[in-house]
Amino acid sequence: MSAVKFIDHPLIWPNKIEARAYQLNITEKACQKNTLVVLPTALGKTIISALTAAHFLYNYKHLHVLVMAPTRPLVMQHKESFMNILKLKNSDVALLTGKINRAHRKRVLDGNFKIIFATPQVVKNDLERNLFSLKDFSLLIFDECHRARKDYAYTYIAKKYMEQCSWPIILGLTASPGADEEKVKEICEALFIEQIEFRVESDPDVALYINPVDVEWKFTNMPSEYIELSNLIKDVLNEKLTWLNQNGLIKKKPEYITRKDLLKLGVELHARLESSIDKGFIYSAIINQSAALTLFHALELLETQGIQTLKAFIEKIKKEDLTKKSFKAIVNDLRFFKLQQLLKIYSDRHHPKIQLLKNEVEKQLKLKPQSKILIFTQYRDTASYIVEQLKSNYTVERFVGQTSKNGDLGLPQDKQVEILNKFRNGRINILVATCIAEEGLDIPSVDLVIFYEPIPSEIRYIQRRGRTGRRMPGKVIILATQDTYDVAYLYVSKRKVEKMKRIISNLNKTLKPVVRLGEKPPLNPLSKEEIEKIEY
Repeated sequence: MSAVKFIDHPLIWPNKIEARAYQLNITEKACQKNTLVVLPTALGKTIISALTAAHFLYNYKHLHVLVMAPTRPLVMQHKESFMNILKLKNSDVALLTGKINRAHRKRVLDGNFKIIFATPQVVKNDLERNLFSLKDFSLLIFDECHRARKDYAYTYIAKKYMEQCSWPIILGLTASPGADEEKVKEICEALFIEQIEFRVESDPDVALYINPVDVEWKFTNMPSEYIELSNLIKDVLNEKLTWLNQNGLIKKKPEYITRKDLLKLGVELHARLESSIDKGFIYSAIINQSAALTLFHALELLETQGIQTLKAFIEKIKKEDLTKKSFKAIVNDLRFFKLQQLLKIYSDRHHPKIQLLKNEVEKQLKLKPQSKILIFTQYRDTASYIVEQLKSNYTVERFVGQTSKNGDLGLPQDKQVEILNKFRNGRINILVATCIAEEGLDIPSVDLVIFYEPIPSEIRYIQRRGRTGRRMPGKVIILATQDTYDVAYLYVSKRKVEKMKRIISNLNKTLKPVVRLGEKPPLNPLSKEEIEKIEY
């Protein structure tokens, strides 16, 4: 086996970063043009951004670099990663987040920091107040740049950068820009992208450096009690869909109407409301459309999550949303009363996925007792329920975002860090996480990733999958219930990943160079003495 080669660069600590050809090739291109880098989680987006920053910091010592990420924890993580990779003193870097008061931000903006790490909203606000200019920044890095759409702060910042800097270079980073061609185009236009660098695990220059990930689907069937409950919900749902069909609002037969159809109808109905003469009819239509969406969601929770998660959802409706006529239309239905009675009777009937989950956890920990297992679920209630089911036999923690929702307390940032450290150090074997663990956070590589449910989003599928197989062969298990949304979502996410590849490939051929205000600045590299001052 050949010895590992490390990157040799005046601003990168020796023997720190493995010299991977695909990362070096992408970095070289990113130093020349505005570049969108699309790389699955764990293939080194942070390394590419640090290498690109090193190029500009070394060659243009009088200019600065701005690194942005959507959340404060991600910003802090980038700062830590860059400090670990690059030869930087604490006095060379600064933070700009909402937690930092305006007086301190002004000191940062007026200072001579080499790199500023920031949340985009703070940068946007300070640009709007003319507190600083981007003219002296050689590079702007936009992490999780799939957010650069519509009114998100990234779009404003990129526009200002192109207006203020004579030779701007933009680097956008994402695991996936999405599988909708118009949305991907919108991101490229918002960030003035000139080229896309896209890699997946199977690409020859990437496959050399990664371990295989075995993806396995485990199917189960709904028990008879669940089928009984499902039929009750479907009965009420069908009534609402039939009303919409018979009144000419949706042409499809009720059995073919999707949530997408209902969402589209909702937009149309609210647009018609102001100009309509028959407002009573429009209000009735909105009530039926909204009730149908709620019932679709209830059905999905039952079939893919379980009775406990459905009960929690119903309790939230009863407590908070009875002012809505659409919810009253459901809650006052006799079939809904029957549903609630049956939920009480069947309250101890676990979804069969729970047993599948327990089996896989037990199997993995018998095989390798020190294994790290990451379980993903879309819903906090399900995350809590899974923790309850596992905690008597294993060291397990729930990992959710900072925001409190419907009485469910979020995790403060310091608690998130504490839990991740416990997981990293082996004091916790199992992390049960919502989407907070998908995007960017420095979660240790794990031996097994379990999807409690498939997801129809290609971005989230790629991010979840990338949590395993970093340092050794990894495994992903996706749990799915036959003849439910689960099965549809499995194929949707897979199709979207393939579609995304085609979109990026085609779009890359159409991108053109952007017009810059001035000339490329002359090289002004750091001297050997200046680098030595950083080192010692």
